[in-house]
Amino acid sequence: MKLYILISLTTLFTISGCSPSSKNVITIENTLNIERIDELVRIPIAKFDTHIIDIKDESILAIYNQNKEFIPFQLEDIDNDKKWDQLIFVTDFKPKEIKKIYFDVIEREKTPIVSKATDIHFGVGSNSRDVTEVKNYKRNGDPRNAADKKFFQMEGPAWENDKVGFRMYFDPRNGIDIFGKTTEDLVLSQVGINGDYHTKETWGMDILKVGNSLGAGSIAIQLNDSLYRITGKNGARYKVIEEGPIKASFEMNYINDTIHGIPIQVRHKISIYKGQWYYKSEVSLSGITQEMKLVAGIVNLKPNQLYIKERNSLFSLYSHGKQSENGDHLGMALLLNKDLYHTHKTITKKENGITNTHYVVFNTENNTTIPFYFLSGWEASSQKFAKPEGFTQKIAETLDQLSHPIIIK
Repeated sequence: MKLYILISLTTLFTISGCSPSSKNVITIENTLNIERIDELVRIPIAKFDTHIIDIKDESILAIYNQNKEFIPFQLEDIDNDKKWDQLIFVTDFKPKEIKKIYFDVIEREKTPIVSKATDIHFGVGSNSRDVTEVKNYKRNGDPRNAADKKFFQMEGPAWENDKVGFRMYFDPRNGIDIFGKTTEDLVLSQVGINGDYHTKETWGMDILKVGNSLGAGSIAIQLNDSLYRITGKNGARYKVIEEGPIKASFEMNYINDTIHGIPIQVRHKISIYKGQWYYKSEVSLSGITQEMKLVAGIVNLKPNQLYIKERNSLFSLYSHGKQSENGDHLGMALLLNKDLYHTHKTITKKENGITNTHYVVFNTENNTTIPFYFLSGWEASSQKFAKPEGFTQKIAETLDQLSHPIIIK
C-alpha cells in the first residue's frame, strides 16, 4: 500500500503567529561522533499524539525542522492493515547532534509538492516503441522463449535513488546488475528504449558484467555444498509496494521453485532509500529442508581484491578493483547481521549455471525473513571510490549507521 507525502524542503512553515505545542515536538539524536548526511529517521506511530494519528481526509500531516522548513516524508504501512505504522524521512546530522522535529496538521490543498528521490520502473511492450510501465506483472517459464515474446525495458524491473541504480533480469537468469550514475536525477524510466546503456552517457551507464554469476546481490540456495539459482521457471510475480520521496520498494515472489527436486516458495523484497549507496533485501523462504541455506553473491569476473570487515553486530564481504565495464574502479559489498552469517566462499567453476561469484551463506530457517544490504561505489559517481581505502571507509560508516539508528526521544 502506498502511503506517502510529498513536501518541499524549501517552503517555509508559518503557524498563525503562535509556537508549536510541546506535544507536537519530537527530539532525535545522532549518537555517533560522525557526520551523517541524508540519514534515515524512523518514528513509530506510538510517538505521536492522537490528533496527529487521526487526521481527517481534508487535512494532512506536516513536519518541519528547527528553521521552520518543511521536510519530505513517507507514512509506512508495515503490517498491511491499511493504516500507517511509522513515519520516515531523511535529514543531516552533525557529530553527536540532537535536534527537534515539529509536527502539525494543515489543509490538504496547501501541501507543497516535491519530486521523488527514489523510483522503481518496469516497462513492458510488444516492442520498444509501445512500452508501458507495469506495477504488477507475472511470468511462467522463460519469457525469452515465449510465443508472444514481450519487450522488457532494461530486461526487467529497475530501481534507483539519487546515488545509484540497479536492475533485475525478469527471466530464469534472475541476475541483478548495476547502473552507475553521475547525476542525482531519476533517469532509468528513459533508459533501455533507445541507445546503448552499456556506453557511458551524461547520466551514467550499466557498469557491471554479470555473466553467469550472482551479480550484484542476486540470491540462490546452497544444498550439500552445491549452488542452485532461484529461477522462477514455475512462476514469478513482480509487484510494486511503494514509491516516494524517501523510499521505493517492490517484491518478487517465486512459486514452487524446484531445488534438487524439492519445491520451495521464495519472497524477495527490495527497497532503496534516498541518499544511500545501497539497496536492502528481505528474503523469506518456505518449504526448505534443514540442509538448504540462502546465498547472496558478488560477481567475480574482473580483477578485484576481496575484503572482510566486522563492526559492531554487523559483517561485510566486499570487493574492490578495476571491475566496472567502463574500465575504472568499482566496489561492491554485502552487509548483514553477524548472527545471520554462516560462511563465505568463492566459486569459479560452473555449478548448476552459477560461476565466478564471491558469496555469503546465511543461517537460514523456514518462514523467517533474512535481511541484508548490497552496496555499490563507482569511481565515476564519487572519487572516494577510486581507491580501496575510500570504499572501505564508506563500508565502515554504513556499518556504524546501520548498527546505531537515530534515537527517537
